[in-house]
Amino acid sequence: MRMKTFTLCLLTLIVVARVYSQELHNSYYQFTPLNVNPANAGAFAGSYRVSGIYSDKQAAITPRPFRTLTVSADAPIIKGIRKQDWVGIGVQFDVLGQSGLNFQSQDASQFPSNNPGSTQSWTFLKIGLAYHLALDKKQTNIFTLGAQFSNGNRNFSMLNSRDGRVTPQTNLPDKDIQEFNAGPPSAGQTNNSGDVIFGSSRDLSVGVLYNARRKKSDMRIGLAVEGLLNPAIGFNSRSTGGAADSVEHKYFGINLHGTYDMEVSKKLHIVPAFYYYNLGPANALNVNSHAWYQLDPEKDLRLGAGLGVRNLRAGILYLGAEFKDIRAGFAYDMDFSSATIGSAGVGGYELAVSYMGKIYKKPKPKPVIFCPRL
Repeated sequence: MRMKTFTLCLLTLIVVARVYSQELHNSYYQFTPLNVNPANAGAFAGSYRVSGIYSDKQAAITPRPFRTLTVSADAPIIKGIRKQDWVGIGVQFDVLGQSGLNFQSQDASQFPSNNPGSTQSWTFLKIGLAYHLALDKKQTNIFTLGAQFSNGNRNFSMLNSRDGRVTPQTNLPDKDIQEFNAGPPSAGQTNNSGDVIFGSSRDLSVGVLYNARRKKSDMRIGLAVEGLLNPAIGFNSRSTGGAADSVEHKYFGINLHGTYDMEVSKKLHIVPAFYYYNLGPANALNVNSHAWYQLDPEKDLRLGAGLGVRNLRAGILYLGAEFKDIRAGFAYDMDFSSATIGSAGVGGYELAVSYMGKIYKKPKPKPVIFCPRL
């Protein structure tokens, strides 16, 4: 029953998300552990974990808001070299951009010179492994090393001037699309006739994680780096028949994160956390804190709420709920920057859900023979 409920929630996210483009860093990043650090694969108390998060940002200031969808699954699969060690595996799929929905009519009415239904999208498939090294037999201190391979594909179809917007990794103007829209196509490209242009990029990320488990607290701090393979991201870079573009490459990125889950009482937990990421000229610091309250211990129901701030330019409101193995979350961004004039403070929202499954072996009790004389 719980698995059916989770599947329904996840399908709801996927149906809603005919997604548009934005960077991969989410406000409710706790639901995207493999994006934060590949060492998070298998770093939880359970048999497997499945998560999904849908993001809709800046809809108040643009007819083409930035929308993303991330679905991931990870699990501790086998024991390590020692009994207290284990190996985790993680798989993730990201979609950044896929225009369409009801924007064709807007293109035709507001921008008649542009092609309707233009598309720009990124898709990523990520696969990673993590080795969890317990520093003691009781697994109270754990050091983890993880690595993740990423394969990304960028797709363009029926480009127009409205698509010369931003790159998903920096949120800065996309020079590739501007160049494509401005002049005659170079070798290996197409024009605005509706043909599809695509390119792929491969990258490697590595990360470390330290977890200190105590009776009434759980501290985690980690560091991850990406861009180690210096992947080309310009659509000229992989064009057939043309010279490789040596300019547009992914920036070297750094992620630093930490969380401290402390038990205030049997029913109340306070969880302060931070997440800093840097990718070329783009960087952000998300500082937040959650409070989780055990509403009904018999039904295993917890409710959570929290506040966060990112770069002193946006405030974040978090709402969450846990029912047994299912966790759901909602994050609402409030603009403090100059964009507030057009957005009226509405930065966007995120919907997230995760399911942590537990598989146990059925116990085999020894047969008991009763003496008839007793």
